[in-house]
Amino acid sequence: MTVIPKVPAIKQVEHYRDDPHLRAELNALTQQTYGFDFEAWYQAGFWQADNQPCSLVRDGMMLANASANLLDFTLDGQLLRCVQIGTVMTAPQAQGRGYSRYLMEVLVERWAGQCDLLYLFANSTVLDLYPKFGFRRVVEHEYYQPWSAQPRATTFHPVNLDDGDQRQRFIEAVEKSCPQARLSLVPNVPLTMFYCDGPYREAVFHSSKHEAYVVMEQDGERMVLVDVFCERELALADVLAELVTSTTREVVLGFAPLNCEGFATRVVDNDDALFVWGAAPTRVDGQVLMFPSLSHT
Repeated sequence: MTVIPKVPAIKQVEHYRDDPHLRAELNALTQQTYGFDFEAWYQAGFWQADNQPCSLVRDGMMLANASANLLDFTLDGQLLRCVQIGTVMTAPQAQGRGYSRYLMEVLVERWAGQCDLLYLFANSTVLDLYPKFGFRRVVEHEYYQPWSAQPRATTFHPVNLDDGDQRQRFIEAVEKSCPQARLSLVPNVPLTMFYCDGPYREAVFHSSKHEAYVVMEQDGERMVLVDVFCERELALADVLAELVTSTTREVVLGFAPLNCEGFATRVVDNDDALFVWGAAPTRVDGQVLMFPSLSHT
C-alpha cells in the first residue's frame, strides 16, 4: 500500500458528516473539482450513513478524498450488494504526492471481498489510473429506439418539489416503486433526491392515469427517459407516447428495461466509463445492460 508521506499534520478523517468545518472542506473541494456540492442534500436530511467519504486533511484543509457508497441493486430479481467508489479528487496544490492513490488503496482493501461488486465510473482523463488498483473496464449498453409517431395527449404534469405535499408524495412513490429495469437500484430516496432535488428538479413529472412518476428530459430531437417510479411494471410504449414531442426522433432510456421489445442497443459512449474490481467475472460481465443513470455517485 502507498504510504502517506511522513508529515505529522496529515490526518485521515472519516465519519465527519455532521462536522461543519470538514463538511465545508469536502463541499469546497467537490465544487472546485466537479462543480457541485452536498450541502443542500445534507441540510435536507438525505446524507445517510451509506455515503462514506474518506479524506486526508492537513491543518484543517482537505487535501484529497475518495468516497465509498453502499448501494443495493436487484439484477433480474436477485439482490446485488455493491459498493461504488466516487468523488475521487485531490486539491490542486496537493497533486502528485500519492494522496488519491493512498485513499483508493484504503477503500479497495476495506471493501473488496465484502460485497458482490466493487465498482466506479471514470472519465476519459483517468482511464489508465484505475487498472493500477485492480479495476477493469466493463462495457455498458444503452437502450434506444428511433421515433416517428405523433405524440399522444399527455397525462404527465410537472412536479413542484418546493411544494411540501408534492414532495412527500414523490418520496413515497420512490420508496414504494417496483423494479422497472433489469438492473434496478433498490428504492433509495437519498440518492434519488440528490438528483431530483438537484440537477433534475425541473425534469420530474407525474401522471395520475398511470400512477407513475418519470424523470425525463428533452434534448432537441432526442428524448431521454431517465427513470420511472411506479408500484407496478409500466408499459413503456404507452408512457413514451405521452412524453415525446412532435420533433422527437429518438428515445433513449437511462436504464435497461425489463421488456426490451422495440428497443435496439448500443455501447454507451460518454465520459463515464464503468470499471469493476477483480479479475474474476462478475454478474454484470457480458450483460447487455447499464447501471441506472440515477445510481451514479
